Amino acid sequence: MSDTETLRLKRKEAELLQRIERLRKAMNETKDLNTLAFKGKLFKEAQEQLRQIEEKLAGLTKKEGQD
Repeated sequence: MSDTETLRLKRKEAELLQRIERLRKAMNETKDLNTLAFKGKLFKEAQEQLRQIEEKLAGLTKKEGQD
């Protein structure tokens, strides 16, 4: 994978971490159950996207270590 792709993934990872933190704070402040359920869904989706990106980055690290 190119340096550009790696940089793009790391940038996306940072964005997702910020988004997860904002959602976590919003969920703590929310009282309405409908809103809480929706934010919980968004939170889980963001966590899944983050997991996928971290797996890709971990694969890159392993491949670079083998060179």
